[in-house]
Amino acid sequence: MKKLILILTLTTLPGCAVIDAYRQSHFDNNEYAQINAIRTLASLGKSKCGTDAMPTVANNLAFDAEELKNYSSAIPHNDPAIKMTLELAKIVVELNDRYVSGKEVSKAYCELKLTAIEKDAVTIQTAIGAKPR
Repeated sequence: MKKLILILTLTTLPGCAVIDAYRQSHFDNNEYAQINAIRTLASLGKSKCGTDAMPTVANNLAFDAEELKNYSSAIPHNDPAIKMTLELAKIVVELNDRYVSGKEVSKAYCELKLTAIEKDAVTIQTAIGAKPR
């Protein structure tokens, strides 16, 4: 009886591990959520261009992009995502610097930058969602 229990235990434990491996998502959920936040903020921010709320939106985008860049760079073997998040952070910083410097920012410039940020975020989100853990 003890041998039967031992055999059943040894054969069922690895099976549970295999099932758990299939149930897990195949990408980093935190990294995916962070890029989704940037995408959403850029999308919603387009309606704020030309208003007093835009400097806050640009600042929030800069914070989120920096956070994503730092998070991605700490993940081992994540070179493609690191490269993409660095490029996205540069675009976001360019927009935020315009507002921080006090220069006048046209509505068209704002909308174009936010569209570029949103498109890059979609590309990064697709890449992050498709990569294996």
